[in-house]
Order: sequence, then C-alpha cells, then structure tokens
Amino acid sequence: MQILNNNQNTNFTGAFRFKPNEIKAKADVPQLFTQGKQVFHDILEKGDEVIVLRNNYDKRVGNYIKEYNIEGIEYYPEINTKSGLDDEHPEGLLALIKDKAVIVKKNMQEIFETIATQKSPKKMKAHNVNKELIKISDALRLNIENPKIVSNKSFTRVRDDNKKRTIELIAPNKATTYVHVVPDSLNESSTKCIINGKGELVKKFETPTDIIRFNKLFKKMKTENVNQLIIK
Repeated sequence: MQILNNNQNTNFTGAFRFKPNEIKAKADVPQLFTQGKQVFHDILEKGDEVIVLRNNYDKRVGNYIKEYNIEGIEYYPEINTKSGLDDEHPEGLLALIKDKAVIVKKNMQEIFETIATQKSPKKMKAHNVNKELIKISDALRLNIENPKIVSNKSFTRVRDDNKKRTIELIAPNKATTYVHVVPDSLNESSTKCIINGKGELVKKFETPTDIIRFNKLFKKMKTENVNQLIIK
C-alpha cells in the first residue's frame, strides 16, 4: 500500500495530534465531520488521538482550536495519502509521523499561519461538467432538460425533475465515466454502465453478478468523493 504521495490530487492531506490531556478536543473534533476523516488512538503515547483529514478540512479544526485555545496539539501539514490509511493497522500513520523529514508544527501561531496558506481544491468548471453530461445524455438517450447539477472534480450528481430521476457520474479518469441512473419510481429499473472518453457506451451492468460488482465499486468511489461537492 502506498502511503506517501506527492500527487496534487491526494484525498487526505494534513493530520492533527491531540495530547492525552486534551479530553474535550479529542471528543469534539471528530464530531466536526460526518465523513472525510480517519481517527487513530494511542499513536505516540497512550491516550493521544490523531485525526487525518480530507483536502481543505484542516481549516475547520484550526477554527476550533483557536476558539477553545487548545494548546496540547501538533499539526502535520504534509502527511498526504491517496486514499487514506488503514484504520485497523496504524503502523502506516506511525511511520509517517516518526519520519525525520516530516514537518510538524507545535506553535499555535505557526499552525494557524500554515492552515491559512493552504490552497482550496480546484473546482471543476461548470462548462466542463455540462459538456460531459451532454456526451453521456446522447450515449444513453437520456434527454435531460433543466438539470440541477452538483459536482466536484470526479463526482457529479444530476437531478432531472422532468423525468423524475437522479443521475450520478463518477469519472476516475478522462477515459472512463461510471454512470448510475436512478428513477424515483421503484417500478422502473436503474441503469448502470460505463461510458468512455469519446461518449461511447462501453459496458452495461445487467447480470446479478455484474450489478453487485458495480454497486460495490460505485459506492466506494462515491464515498471518497461526495464530501467535496460544489453546487453549480
């Protein structure tokens, strides 16, 4: 498993370690997020807590520690992982924290300054989302009118009120888009398929085995991306 990652599209960037005596912070901070977090305990000493967060979530923790004047904290801004760390085996996190090259901020002012200079994740341009949606609509003959679009870089949710359905798209790369068309009515079948970069239908998932495989993969990719939605 690759833990260290310099790719600009890393999913998890930044970690906070709360010392054992910061009981309130250890209880409160994980509750600031419903998703996009990984929490570890007893990493450098018994009773400590480390929370690793998704891109651009560090500012929320920064606001909390500033409001409550939390001092028993260390911040690791450069702990980057592509798809998170293994919760059950924290050795990967421990190796990163103990690495001699890792940057750690212990001074409160330094922590705030570092968080303040972080760049926000790049937002997908609305016209690119619309262009992709047109290709998929043509390939599947969806005939979407007045769509309501919510999107981030690789996940898009489209609400089609006219046809009473929701369309979810996940594009892990430019050549592949996973498409899930979900009708509001339980009497209608959903569509699960893959569209290539040219807007061509590559595969439809129709057999029970294929549908199970699609659902598992789609759910995993959706969970990784849905936290960063941007309304267009």
